[in-house]
Amino acid sequence: MGARVESLGWSPVKGTTWHQEHSLDLTIDGVPGDRLWSPITPDLTCVKATDVPQLAGVRVEVENLPSEGQALFDGAEQTIRYYDRTFPGLVFDGAVAQRLSEAAGRQLLLARTSASRGFIWSSPVSVLLRSELDGLPTDTGRYRPNVVIDDRDAPLLLAPGELVLVGEAVLQVERELDRCLVINHDPLTGRKDANLLKHLRTGALLGFGCRVVSPGRISVSDDCARVVGRAGLEPATQGL
Repeated sequence: MGARVESLGWSPVKGTTWHQEHSLDLTIDGVPGDRLWSPITPDLTCVKATDVPQLAGVRVEVENLPSEGQALFDGAEQTIRYYDRTFPGLVFDGAVAQRLSEAAGRQLLLARTSASRGFIWSSPVSVLLRSELDGLPTDTGRYRPNVVIDDRDAPLLLAPGELVLVGEAVLQVERELDRCLVINHDPLTGRKDANLLKHLRTGALLGFGCRVVSPGRISVSDDCARVVGRAGLEPATQGL
């Protein structure tokens, strides 16, 4: 049997519980709605998942997020800082922000960016190959990929520049993805239950950042295959 989609996921709020889906409709910008929202500090700085990994245990449903009319600052977009980048975004308080604050043990607000790709540091779609999980926990939600491909029977051996057909969509690998301390935490409770980073093999970064070359629907059990031909991308490494 060849490579197939094993699971699909995304999260409306960066750093919170990863939502598993049976299918996703990829656009040029990636997964619609993926991490359009982020917890922020009162000084309008995105909260890093490594600082509050316990937020992985907070599940946020889209229907519970605040409406545009509830935005602070009279509904005007503010400049949200994320490391050395800035994103335009509306700022909110309310029930979801209070839940996040309780989980984090400090005051947090919530921001929704108007940037088309959300609060995503790297490429719009992250792909994890099951062949890279040898000897590591297989609850793939802890690695927070959009697409998990089970390629154990037919390893894809992806690299920057490669094209891969996933269901109806074609993705192009832009970079390998570093993994941070979040993978040491249970994906449902947020509690630390492992120490995995030191167990990663040299060259096994547990994921690839991809751009969408051809949009389309992808579903669990869809076939996946490398596409003949590749573009001349320079290898890069970037975290999620």
